[in-house]
Amino acid sequence: MSLTARPAVPADYEHFTALVPELATGDPIPERDRWEQNLMPGTLLFLAPDGDVAGYTWAVPLQDTGYVRHVVIAPAHRGKGHGRAIMNEVAARLRSAGCKRWVLNVKPDNAPALRLYKSVGMRETYPSTVMRIDWSLVAGLPPPARPLTARLADPAEDAALEAAFGLPKLTLTASRKKNDQAIVRLVDPASPAELHLGVASFDPHFPGAFPFRVAEPSFARPLLEGVRPHALPEHTFVSLVLEDSAPLVRVLSEHGATVRMEILHYEGQL
Repeated sequence: MSLTARPAVPADYEHFTALVPELATGDPIPERDRWEQNLMPGTLLFLAPDGDVAGYTWAVPLQDTGYVRHVVIAPAHRGKGHGRAIMNEVAARLRSAGCKRWVLNVKPDNAPALRLYKSVGMRETYPSTVMRIDWSLVAGLPPPARPLTARLADPAEDAALEAAFGLPKLTLTASRKKNDQAIVRLVDPASPAELHLGVASFDPHFPGAFPFRVAEPSFARPLLEGVRPHALPEHTFVSLVLEDSAPLVRVLSEHGATVRMEILHYEGQL
């Protein structure tokens, strides 16, 4: 390809901060130290022949699944056919890491990106909604019929929780590598071995939870109550990525939560 790929180094933080706003998510830009620890290890920069940074990707291998978190092409380098070459390079690197499939999220109105992902064999699997809810509204959510409690998940439970909620293997393990990440799960005291109740991976610096999974909408309240003690005092809200969860989106909307963004989940074989 006409671009050269190389792993990111600490000095590339400036390139990251210049390009990440192109995603137009409204998310806060991580501080340098958090970028170096959490994003830099999976980031590739793509350089044009003149040395100009044409774009970057951030992808995380999760055992047999490669999760492509960011794909950004600099405005000056769009329309040159670089997207397909960039995705092919990412695919090759994920295969070499042992991944058999890859997944990503994309805005439904991003027509060029949709065409690109379809061109490399990816297809839409489900919609997701990014929501924001004020902590003050959590107490007004519907209570569950069961007396659920929330606690930090033990690392030894990660694999079983991932299986229970259909998460890619190592999703929770990878989350634990981030600074201050809290993995919270729901427990029914009458059935403590039951896993498919609720789980959230909460980043207090964002602040947000992804994944945020519950077996039924009313379980969101105790899970959020379990996440709340790990929030920073200056944050009055939390963002949630709700995957294929229309009933939960409806309940939260009815109780004051707001929709920040709609996204589509795409996946394909490698």
